[in-house]
Amino acid sequence: YDENDSDDENDWCNRDADHDEFRGNSVGNDAIIDPSRTSLRHRRDAARRQKQAGGIASKQKLIDSWDAEASAKRIENEDAKERAKFNGAAGGVVRRQSIVLMEKSFNSTWWAQYKVLVHRSMKNSRSAIFTTLNMIKAGLIGFMCGLLWFQMPYTESTVYDRSSYFFFTTAFWVFDAMFTSYMSFPLERSIIFKERSSGAYHLSAYFVAKTTSEAPARLALPAIYMIISYWMSGVNNNFGIFLGSTLCCLLAVLAGESMGLFVGAATLDMPKGMVVMTITALTLMVVGGFFVRNVPSWLSWLKFLSPFKYSYSSAIQLVFDRPVPCDGSEQLAACSDYPTTEYASVEEVLDSLGVDLNVGANVALLLLMFIVIRVMAFFALKSKKAEERM
Repeated sequence: YDENDSDDENDWCNRDADHDEFRGNSVGNDAIIDPSRTSLRHRRDAARRQKQAGGIASKQKLIDSWDAEASAKRIENEDAKERAKFNGAAGGVVRRQSIVLMEKSFNSTWWAQYKVLVHRSMKNSRSAIFTTLNMIKAGLIGFMCGLLWFQMPYTESTVYDRSSYFFFTTAFWVFDAMFTSYMSFPLERSIIFKERSSGAYHLSAYFVAKTTSEAPARLALPAIYMIISYWMSGVNNNFGIFLGSTLCCLLAVLAGESMGLFVGAATLDMPKGMVVMTITALTLMVVGGFFVRNVPSWLSWLKFLSPFKYSYSSAIQLVFDRPVPCDGSEQLAACSDYPTTEYASVEEVLDSLGVDLNVGANVALLLLMFIVIRVMAFFALKSKKAEERM
């Protein structure tokens, strides 16, 4: 039904009416209307009513066809559900096999994939981690810590101040590494799985590139902090001790980063990962040997999972490299009969601080934790179901 036809017919009717009025005026009130004109007008009215009825009928046909299409779609969806039930597990197996075959067909070597992914990851890490703002943060925190522990004398009264400096340093930077690294995989989840499903690269190439590219940026910030705070606080003016204690701190940072990567790969969810990471980090920090000395026997195994403990113990053993002069502050039990006893031996100082294992063992355990937990993170990411990857 076209509205223009209705307008044309109305124009014809108006013209007839004008014509009749003209004839009536011309012949007077008793004028007789031409029968042919009247019948023509009736025919046009009938045609207009027939077209209107046809327009309503066409609209109803469109409505009926729309309902039929919706019904067909509903039937098609029900049929698809029945086919899915019938296929069952066989369809899932075929899907997984197709994904595995797709992932095995790569167009480049592992090394070529690694180089490209390292370049991309280094750009991302520089823009996300090694930024001007983060460098300023590391420098200012190092400066404030240097002021708080400024030029500590090597005496009995500063033994616990030295130990608190190293534990704070370890705790802060390990926390920073944990809570920034756990977000790596959840944030890139869709990108990783789309690129893997298209056969872009091996997961191992991506994982190794991700870890090796972020390590320099991750270690640069605590290194800046240590350069500023260590010499301002006067922990130990031996340059070799500075390098050794800084290395212990950096190894703890790498171990903490491995833990964050593992939690992120295992959960692939930001809120869940935050909860797990918070509980894990705080628990391992508390059992690290500074806050709680007498851990219950049934929880004592937790301290061997703490990177805080190994970094703290190794750094303390490096710093206290000679006997500590007693000053009558009664901080050490070995100096309780001062001035009869003038010095506390290194073993007595370390025993009062609860340090165990030697430096080599602590460093080796940090390296082992860094490698093992990172491998666990890789397998956690690799073990995700095919449906989660797509």
